[in-house]
Amino acid sequence: MRTLLRSPLVHFFALGALIFAAYAAIEDEPVALSPDMISLTEGEANRLVQNFVATWNRPPTIRELENLMHSWALEEAHVREALILGLDQGDVVIRQRLNQKMKFLAESGAAMVEPDEAMLQTYLDQNPERFTQPARMALEQIVVPRDRDASELLALLENGNDPATLGSASLLPQSFPMTPAPVIDRTFGEGFHEALADLPVGQWQGPVESGYGLHLVRVTQRMDAVLPPLSDIRDRVKVEWLAAETKKLRESFGQALLDRYTVILPNAEDVLTR
Repeated sequence: MRTLLRSPLVHFFALGALIFAAYAAIEDEPVALSPDMISLTEGEANRLVQNFVATWNRPPTIRELENLMHSWALEEAHVREALILGLDQGDVVIRQRLNQKMKFLAESGAAMVEPDEAMLQTYLDQNPERFTQPARMALEQIVVPRDRDASELLALLENGNDPATLGSASLLPQSFPMTPAPVIDRTFGEGFHEALADLPVGQWQGPVESGYGLHLVRVTQRMDAVLPPLSDIRDRVKVEWLAAETKKLRESFGQALLDRYTVILPNAEDVLTR
């Protein structure tokens, strides 16, 4: 029994049953009792009423509902005859719409699964890089004027001189509060945060090069990267877990469908070189 439950074929049929159950629950169009019969159930008529109320903020009159149902029947007839005539063949819009519906059905099963704490913790443990809060740093900086010696300025700063009187004019703020490492790199250029990572806190150091030139920097506070506990980021982990499960379900369903066909595709290189 345990071996049977692990069988991919069993999983496929279970997935198929789940998807077609979802399809039956959400499908807007009724299933005809025979090819030449068009039948609208009372529940489906109620959906027409609900759509009317959503649009006009009132229920339809009897005459209006009769017109809605007549329009629905006419639309159903048009669709059936169009399919018989093959008008759907080669229509890009129809193909895209059908493809979109199949993807929706393939993904709908994931929304029915409610992960428990163990599942979310496992996902968090397997994907720490997605949830780790980056290192942060607070700092002060000045841009070294091109006609000044950095070591001279460094000595002046260490002796308590006002940084605002020593650096070049710049659009950069002199002081940065606790700022994530990626933001520091976006501000100064890639690698700037890493260049500051080993500087002692509370001392002017440098020069450190950025896209703006040379800087003298004083790190005033530093916090290392940290992975929060699940309890602090549960909602975010659940959203990403659901997205991952949805993607996995869509890919599995798609591969299961392809496995039912003999797929023959031309050689991509031949296509591009002809």
